[in-house]
Amino acid sequence: MSTIDIELHSVSKKFGANRIVKNVNLSIPKGKFVSILGPSGCGKTTTLNMIAGFESPTSGEIRIRGRDQNGVPPEARKIGLVFQNYALFPHMTVAENVGFGLKMQGRSRQEIAAGTKRALKSVRLEGFENRYPKELSGGQQQRVAVARAIAPSPSVLLLDEPLSNLDLKLREAMRVELKEIQQDLGMTFVYVTHDQEEAMAMSDRIIVMQGGVVAQEGAPADIYGRPRTSFVADFIGKSNILPISDVGDAETGNGSLRVLLEAAGVPIMAAPMPGLGPDKARFCCIRPEAVRLADAAGALDEPANLLTGTIQKVVNLGAYLEAWLLVDGGITLKSMIRSTRLDKLVVGRRVELAIAHAAVQLLEE
Repeated sequence: MSTIDIELHSVSKKFGANRIVKNVNLSIPKGKFVSILGPSGCGKTTTLNMIAGFESPTSGEIRIRGRDQNGVPPEARKIGLVFQNYALFPHMTVAENVGFGLKMQGRSRQEIAAGTKRALKSVRLEGFENRYPKELSGGQQQRVAVARAIAPSPSVLLLDEPLSNLDLKLREAMRVELKEIQQDLGMTFVYVTHDQEEAMAMSDRIIVMQGGVVAQEGAPADIYGRPRTSFVADFIGKSNILPISDVGDAETGNGSLRVLLEAAGVPIMAAPMPGLGPDKARFCCIRPEAVRLADAAGALDEPANLLTGTIQKVVNLGAYLEAWLLVDGGITLKSMIRSTRLDKLVVGRRVELAIAHAAVQLLEE
């Protein structure tokens, strides 16, 4: 039995002269929560629409559960769909909305009732059967939309930015709920979003798209901790992205590489990137949380870069402080430091910084 639910082989899509999706190859594992992440216009929704059958590829092949989908209409693909605006029928009760897909399949009254009950239990909405959409909160409407999509028991659920209409607190709560629903069902979820926090919080795997191509894919920790390009590093979380002028050919005894920062000629040590030769490295990425005050970095059990600089600006974010530090040599680094260090972060004060070699990631472009 295949462990892959959805495959895209060299899939491209053109609208007139505009090539929106460019030769995309993807394999989406069975039973996983996979997010397609990227900015507006990157091709993520077009890719989802081609999987759903709303758009046909200009070239390439899409396979669902091993079957070529060329010419297969959306209703025959046995997938569930959740849209950004939920698309609930306002004149129908919750039960009628959830059972609609089953009714369209010609199921018996008993099957519709059983499927509706099962789906509402999955999204924790038992007892809401007789309410109308207008009587529900935004989060409840979103769960009804999920229940309607899963009632016919699809093996794959496609979700197109379903949380974007909710306020921040509710979005954060629904992230947890959606992930729990996916895990309980063991169903493959393909989730389109431009929100990197959503993708990081819910996904087993993230596919980052840029300009119609896949920029990088992998587990959330790998995408965040080992970005391959400046676009991915900048799009996923906060980062210091610095151009470099030279990378030493020889590794040091601890496996680090000597990097020369282009802006100021400041040398630092960086972690080698597997598959990325020194001649191809153009930038390095340092996450703000990796820029630490030297007197608080004593617990570091790995080699570290030691730099000296001046505090330029401090923003209090509650649990953390965001500090701008002008490093000797002329580069500016952002740092995320716990609020307990507020007494050390005085604008104009000279400080020593520690950045682990492994926290300096080389980028290919």
